[in-house]
Amino acid sequence: MSVSESSKPEVQDPVPAIHPSAGSVNRVWLLAYPIILANMSETLLGVVDTYMVGQLGVAEIGAVGLGSMLAWLFYLPVLGLAMGLNTFVAQSYGAGNRKECGYMTWQGLYMAVASGVLILLVIPFVPLLFDLAGPSAEVRRLGVNYLQWRLIDGPAFMVAMTAASFFRGIGDTKTPMKIGITINIINVILNYGLIYGNFGLPRLEVQGSAIGSALAGMLGGGIYLVLFLSRRLHPYANRTVPRPRWLDQVRLLKVGAPIGLQRFLDIGSFVIFAAVIGRLGNAQLAANQIAIQLMSISYMIGLGIGMAASTLVGQYIGAKRIELAERSAYSALKLAMGIMVFIGLCFLLFPEPLVSLFNGDPAVIRYGRQGLLFAALFQAFDALAVIYIGALRGAGDTRWSAVAAFIGAWVIFLPMTYLFAFTMGLDFWGAWLSATIYICLLGIACVYRFRQGVWKRMVI
Repeated sequence: MSVSESSKPEVQDPVPAIHPSAGSVNRVWLLAYPIILANMSETLLGVVDTYMVGQLGVAEIGAVGLGSMLAWLFYLPVLGLAMGLNTFVAQSYGAGNRKECGYMTWQGLYMAVASGVLILLVIPFVPLLFDLAGPSAEVRRLGVNYLQWRLIDGPAFMVAMTAASFFRGIGDTKTPMKIGITINIINVILNYGLIYGNFGLPRLEVQGSAIGSALAGMLGGGIYLVLFLSRRLHPYANRTVPRPRWLDQVRLLKVGAPIGLQRFLDIGSFVIFAAVIGRLGNAQLAANQIAIQLMSISYMIGLGIGMAASTLVGQYIGAKRIELAERSAYSALKLAMGIMVFIGLCFLLFPEPLVSLFNGDPAVIRYGRQGLLFAALFQAFDALAVIYIGALRGAGDTRWSAVAAFIGAWVIFLPMTYLFAFTMGLDFWGAWLSATIYICLLGIACVYRFRQGVWKRMVI
């Protein structure tokens, strides 16, 4: 490895050939399925983790559910910086400038390490978050312990996500898939050992779940870094280390920060949503965690297709083929809509058996059934939102999504949740009704933005 004093690489390779089936559903699927498999393994990890913790009790499952959502509040603002890198890599790849792909990835890695350190610095403030959330004393005690251990993989996690954005940006979605599945298997093994005290490991219960996940995250960061530095990626100047360049990091910030803000506002609203439900009772909180965990199956599939759309839109914009970028977005929507609506139908037909897989408490099953019925209703609109946000991201149109998340989630969704659940006395049912209205409105707004065509003229 060498340290370069120069700024951006200027060598331009030939523009990658456009495949005859470019923009088709098949091309989207070929890029998306490894991302989906990686996302599904992540979701399966969450399901298995929820199941293992669920056997400990209702307070334990509520603590891990709330703690996991709060963890994303720390990760998401800086995770957007890693996700924004995908836009730069994809457009540079589409334009035939491979060395620029590696150069911008190094700029992203500098930001990843710095943001990971920031995550570590907020660990002492975890108890304050739980005080604001206001769960029961037992959920608070367990949740604080869980979250403080869970966040220790911050720097490694950010490095992993940045390197993953590089691989996906150049169209290699199989490498992140293989790493993700491997790490998730290791995570399950560690959690099984540390939660119950198997394999000669100490029985740490909720704390063990957090430590196992953190250790697996650290391993993942190391693997990604080793693979990014491999000699096979020499055409991308991956082993030529440039110095940090403020102007290019500002470019990353302009695209990535709104992504992080949008995800923060969206997930943050559901953290508060969970906190509101937690005030209704432990059974409602546990049911909410189970319903969201099941709902994440369809969401992760849609997110994977949306990430593929982001890469394809970016690559075709870089190649100056706007019509193929648009066609790819529409193909991605067809694919996501079909899969997510089918899963929603399963929620509609089999809510009680699905919820009872995690917890047999009659109250948990009753409330979880309500949540899944609402989730079934908004699957089509969720598909609209996740695909078009991904497509807009590939063009660098990220600020609008952040504004839409703020208005939709914080001006409409959360006040409506409190109104329905408490003021109108609709309890759990009313809270999930408000979530359904929010997701439907967001999906419609995303359709409007994409069809406006502003993204076609953007320069990052």
